[in-house]
Amino acid sequence: MANSHYVAGRIRRYYNRGSTVVHPPVDTDYYRPEPAIGPERFLLAVSALVPYKRLDLAIQAAGAAGVPLTIVGKGPEDGRLHALANSAGGGITFTGWLSDEQIRDLYRRCLAVVMPGVEDFGMVPVEAQACGRPVIALGEGGALDSVVDGVTGLLVRDASVDAFTRAFRDISSRAFDPAAIRRHAESFGKERFKREFQAVVNDTKSRGENPQ
Repeated sequence: MANSHYVAGRIRRYYNRGSTVVHPPVDTDYYRPEPAIGPERFLLAVSALVPYKRLDLAIQAAGAAGVPLTIVGKGPEDGRLHALANSAGGGITFTGWLSDEQIRDLYRRCLAVVMPGVEDFGMVPVEAQACGRPVIALGEGGALDSVVDGVTGLLVRDASVDAFTRAFRDISSRAFDPAAIRRHAESFGKERFKREFQAVVNDTKSRGENPQ
């Protein structure tokens, strides 16, 4: 099994074997919209502060676009990213790690969630969409499975500051349907995961294969 088509492709390349894609489950009962809360003008990133997450792209693009960015998380890149944020012209807020409840509140209030790095799948974009908020993600990796370009967010085709700057400016002028975003996220819920996982187990057992 693979958790995304991106990982399935890697399994094919490295092991020359096929795999069944079963996306991870997201708690869409917990992550849900709050009708009384409307979007505010800030972008949100929820991520460990490590190099492959490419938060440097988000920071520089937010500075260039003049859009506030809140970053939830900690990690070894903390000092470098703080310095980069200071040189980007302000508007960047680092919160450290927060509780699930605090993160859910930020999901509900943000203009959009940002994922500038390549993820095997990426739970954060689906959690945000479950709260009715769009996602701006690099159009590679697991984001291709979880974000519908132009419907539940924007897929950025180029991992560059200029490309993300354009997307950050673009998102402010677009009208996304929170209900449609929420419906898409519900397809990644727990019950779907249980059904698909059980189907793979049953199929493996019926063919007498060793699941390892």
